Amino acid sequence: MPDTTFAERAEQFLIDLMREQYRVGAGLKETLDLVPIYERNADLFAEPTVRERVAAMRLDAASKEARHLADFAVSHYIENAVKELTEQITNAELQATVEWDEKQIPYQNVRAILVREPDYRRRHDLQTRQIAVMVKQNPQRVERLKTQHQLARGLGFSSYRAMIEQLRGWDLPAISKMLAPLLPETESIFEERLGALLSAARVPRKEADTSDVAYVLRAAEFDSLFPAGPLIPIFVKTMERMGLELESTPGLKLDTEARPLKSSRAFCAPVRVPAEVYLVIKPIGGQDDYRALFHESGHAEHFSHIDAALPFAFRYLGDEAISETFAFLFEGLTQNPRWLVDLLRVPLRDAEKYHRFALFNKLWLLRRYTAKLRYEIYLHDEGPSGMDSAYRDLLADALHVAIPPERYLDDVDDAFYVAGYLRAWVFEVQLRRFLVEHFGEGWYESRDAGGFLQELWSAGLRDSVDELAQTRIGAKGLDAQGLIEELMDW
Repeated sequence: MPDTTFAERAEQFLIDLMREQYRVGAGLKETLDLVPIYERNADLFAEPTVRERVAAMRLDAASKEARHLADFAVSHYIENAVKELTEQITNAELQATVEWDEKQIPYQNVRAILVREPDYRRRHDLQTRQIAVMVKQNPQRVERLKTQHQLARGLGFSSYRAMIEQLRGWDLPAISKMLAPLLPETESIFEERLGALLSAARVPRKEADTSDVAYVLRAAEFDSLFPAGPLIPIFVKTMERMGLELESTPGLKLDTEARPLKSSRAFCAPVRVPAEVYLVIKPIGGQDDYRALFHESGHAEHFSHIDAALPFAFRYLGDEAISETFAFLFEGLTQNPRWLVDLLRVPLRDAEKYHRFALFNKLWLLRRYTAKLRYEIYLHDEGPSGMDSAYRDLLADALHVAIPPERYLDDVDDAFYVAGYLRAWVFEVQLRRFLVEHFGEGWYESRDAGGFLQELWSAGLRDSVDELAQTRIGAKGLDAQGLIEELMDW
């Protein structure tokens, strides 16, 4: 299949796929129907075509476009092979309910209830009921993972991990090593802050589990600082100060309408890049609204500002850490005391208190993802058998609370997406320090800073964050030291 034809067909396939995922996630459709989309494009992911793309990558090792196209072909070849399992898992959870307070509530809505339940005993009970639904799909998750591993070897890669490393240009153990100092260096401050927060929430330290941390991180005491009414106007005002008026970005579409089946997890759906990019959020109140909207706006601004003339491979495919970097950058505004005082009119003392809380939230996530990367390398190297205990132990060691071992596959994204998050967190600190150095502490009020970001966005996903660190902000490469220093700055 010629490159042009393959790229054109691949783009239309992604448009159809993302539109389907958008409609289900936005609550416009009750079930996820991936099979018809894959069936219409079966030849696109036929094994000979996929092998051709892998061969082209190996023939021209310096071509980013060839590597991105190979990554796309392989990823969807594997996803096509497991699509029925993917649908079974997703649709089972879309249709499942959990009995709670003599009512049947949608499985998808459990988390929104759990993070608001003040009684830790009831939280533990609700999480147990939630897991009892989730675990029913674990046999399908095991089968799905094993199939992915078999397909990777069938394509000539020595393992699933080796496949991802070659397609992404990664060295996963090296990424893990870069983040390794984070756990020991933040151990004392993490335990101190976690203990204080659990004590304030009246959770016995020895009984604490992940549902308690979810409740603590919900931080309802800060809700009054984040009123629902001004959410969208403040978002619009922040973007305007950087010269990012929504009217100047016709491809960016906000979806804030409440629908019963709408995902409680905010997301960005880049359906046609850059002409049709959805920013979807289902508000549940307080800080979560602001963090979620601004995080996903980083993705949406990025995708909706990509140069439309770029080839498909650089508009849709490539290093996901690039877009995650911008998501973390904008999410960070909602935790910046200066932004909180200037835009939300939060008293400085409250803004600084919330900033300290947000630092703990970030520390929790980074310790969790650092442990998750270690676990996922082990999982993909050894296979799923017996990994429930490894998942429990590795994460419990990092997070100091009881970890439900049943989530050992539910808490895993395809293709080591965890590594993309970690690399994005590292680069975001480096990029933000660059913005502060060149445009001042209030860089988010600078049209010049907005212009600099638009220039970065226009290149799409062509260059990795490692390359951007070197070529755009003058760093030697990714360096986690700045991130660790920030997490220690209380």
